[in-house]
Amino acid sequence: MIDEIINNEQFKCLQKDKEKKLLSILRPQIEKSRINENLDSMYKKLGVNINDINSLEEIPFIPVNMFKHFELRTCSEESVVRILNSSSTTGNIPSKIFIDKETSIRQSQGLISTLTSFLGSYRRPMLIIDSKEVNKKSDYLTARGAAIRGVSSFGKSLTYAMDLVDDNIILNIERLKEFEEKYKDTDILVYGFTYIIWTRFVNVLKEKNIKLNMPKIKILHSGGWKKLNAQKVEKKEFNRSVAEVFGTDPENIIDFYGMVEQLGVVFLDCEFGYKHVPDFGEIIIRDFLTLKEVEKGQCGFIEVMSGLTSSYPGQAILTEDIGEFIGVDDCKCGRKGKYFKFKNRVDKSETRGCGDTFAEKRDKK
Repeated sequence: MIDEIINNEQFKCLQKDKEKKLLSILRPQIEKSRINENLDSMYKKLGVNINDINSLEEIPFIPVNMFKHFELRTCSEESVVRILNSSSTTGNIPSKIFIDKETSIRQSQGLISTLTSFLGSYRRPMLIIDSKEVNKKSDYLTARGAAIRGVSSFGKSLTYAMDLVDDNIILNIERLKEFEEKYKDTDILVYGFTYIIWTRFVNVLKEKNIKLNMPKIKILHSGGWKKLNAQKVEKKEFNRSVAEVFGTDPENIIDFYGMVEQLGVVFLDCEFGYKHVPDFGEIIIRDFLTLKEVEKGQCGFIEVMSGLTSSYPGQAILTEDIGEFIGVDDCKCGRKGKYFKFKNRVDKSETRGCGDTFAEKRDKK
């Protein structure tokens, strides 16, 4: 069933129907994940009985920081084809995510299916605001590299705008101008990390008084809002400045929320500024104190759920990010399911729930 949902057109499933479908998919996946002793320890301590789970909210979540401290692999070691590492902005320990072939295929298909709703299905010349080194072939892949690989499915004639010089990424203005001259009259796709676009691209071009002419452009960006918020850069200012540099309209700037722990499940802004949940995933905004699901209009921790993973427990991950629950099935853009707003990230948060159960198991070794 999960493969059928992934390959169908997204944002068409009403919430009540989606809940039933996802619940039937996630319960057996959770039972399978018990082969990992850390997860089995957690479920036993919590008294989890799969047959007693009657809603997505009841599925036991894993705090995202557990991926930094424990090996949460739910497939054989021989099945692992790639290991993803987070950018480790909170603390110095990166998350380690084990990917097998089945998970890799589903995550790629899921991302493509989601982006198609916003970009269409055709490929266009693509400018990547990063250096080619971030996407080099390796068994280990960073969050930036993973995002670039995913989005580049919609691109052709890939051009990297940056060069890696002495461990710093530097804008190659000559290459950028060549790209502009060649493709300025065609539809263009741009992708970059939010913070890199702002600090290493927009600010550099502004300092040099360079403005581009790429009106037919879609600019996808993700990650780095924590650093920009610290610099008091708001979303409206970001969109306006990026649009001004590229010579396009602010509505062509599309922010998407995603995480390396849930690759393939991304949440893009619609034309009304709300993030939407694909049919093969879910979000639950949980109260800061009770961890129960909040009401519409309230804020809490964002929990991201996914039916894509077989090699690690991606079924329910509680993040350290704050979101606002906006509504269900009734966004003016026409997309069905839940929709929300990303607010910010909690500094040095310690999400409660099951870290102690993992630690207890590790201490016994």
